Amino acid sequence: MRFSNIVILLYVSICSLKANTQNYEPIKSDLRITKGDNKDLADKLELKLNTLFNKTMREQQIPGAAIIIVKDGKVLLKKGYGFTKLGEGIRHVDPDSTIFRIGSVSKSLTALSLLQQIDKNKINLHDNVNTHLTSFKIKDTYKTSITPFHLLTHSAGFDELKGRRVFDEENLIPLGIFLKDNLKRIRESGEVTAYSTYGIALSGLLVENVSGFSLENYMNEHIWKPLKMNMTSITISKKASPNVALGYELHNNINIPQPWEWYHTFPASSINSTVTDMGKYMMMLLNKGSFENQRILSENLTNKMLTQQAGLHPETDGFTFGLYKRKWNGISSVNHGGDMLGYSSFMSLVPEQSLGVFVVHHHEGTKLRHQAIQTVIDEIVGKSREEKLTAVEEKINEFAGKYIWLSNCQTCSAINTQKSWTLKANDDYTISGFNRKFYKTGPLVFKSTDGKRTMTFKKDKLGNIKYMSLGNVNVFQKL
Repeated sequence: MRFSNIVILLYVSICSLKANTQNYEPIKSDLRITKGDNKDLADKLELKLNTLFNKTMREQQIPGAAIIIVKDGKVLLKKGYGFTKLGEGIRHVDPDSTIFRIGSVSKSLTALSLLQQIDKNKINLHDNVNTHLTSFKIKDTYKTSITPFHLLTHSAGFDELKGRRVFDEENLIPLGIFLKDNLKRIRESGEVTAYSTYGIALSGLLVENVSGFSLENYMNEHIWKPLKMNMTSITISKKASPNVALGYELHNNINIPQPWEWYHTFPASSINSTVTDMGKYMMMLLNKGSFENQRILSENLTNKMLTQQAGLHPETDGFTFGLYKRKWNGISSVNHGGDMLGYSSFMSLVPEQSLGVFVVHHHEGTKLRHQAIQTVIDEIVGKSREEKLTAVEEKINEFAGKYIWLSNCQTCSAINTQKSWTLKANDDYTISGFNRKFYKTGPLVFKSTDGKRTMTFKKDKLGNIKYMSLGNVNVFQKL
């Protein structure tokens, strides 16, 4: 990092000492609070969200946050909390104009770009991607070819190599050059779903190679402009830079400004947006691919973005095209989260309720985003419904053992030295692991005793347990 940048960061961090004591309550103006037609529901949600955001932001010293809720094709509620930056020049978060980094939620927009190529018949869903790649060709390490279907469902079989991030734009490696040297196949495509940065990054390169545009220019012309997402970009312009919320992490009870992360694999992580813009994106998805009478994606492929396309087992949530399934209070939803240095975000769509929620705030990896969505779900959907299941009393020793997460780099170190999670078989026919107990409910299926998690398994060709899933991104391999 340049010396000048260090001086700036030190100055802002000193200023933040005083600003940390500021009140997080949002200014009540039309700029920062918008309510839709259903005012009674919006009022109830605002009251509950105010309590949650103000309490949590004070306790965890989160500088700023924003949320938008869309329902039945309209904005139900959008609101900003706290500040975009601390110290001198402090500004309140505005849901219409404050730009946050959305991290891996970017993956869904890259997936949408690739699906548009399929809509235009420029690519077939099950083509060998080498047919369309012009930057380089993927090595035929395995018999099965890699297809757009594999890229969109995180099942291409790439290793999650490290070294994707730099802190100076001048050190960025062009996408095609970086992927040519860093795409490492470690399993057959289609064998298992494993959350993959590299698969989605290759999707972005495929869009560039087929369309002839840079991915950012393509998204701008074919997604952001039609959706009127005027504050969304990968590259921050000089005009937009004053609206960017500076990233913060808490160290020793002080909010420290964070450097800007640049990624060689930018299609997977590098979009910046406002909650208002993300609300338009959600409304399009919930409206079968149309927004204000403009067709963004065919109804057929939009439906595939909202329904499961691949997973370890039918009983566990898996991946749609570009998003992943999970249940809130027993109701099915499609989601994506994002984490960047200084920022956390989460998007959740509940098609059954024509409901979408997007939350973003400072501090990477924090849970306020999930708590906010849970608050909305509790109010609109209702509390969790209990599921009555019958336990199966069978020997379960074959499931016990150590497991590693498939989305860690598998070849960066010896596999037996990597971080692992242990499942223990108990005498009462239950399995203990991940701070829960699970009981068997059917072949290769377990449910947690608290009713919140489902665990499923997959065997290899010899009949031995090879993979385990807790749903969507949480897929593991047995050692």
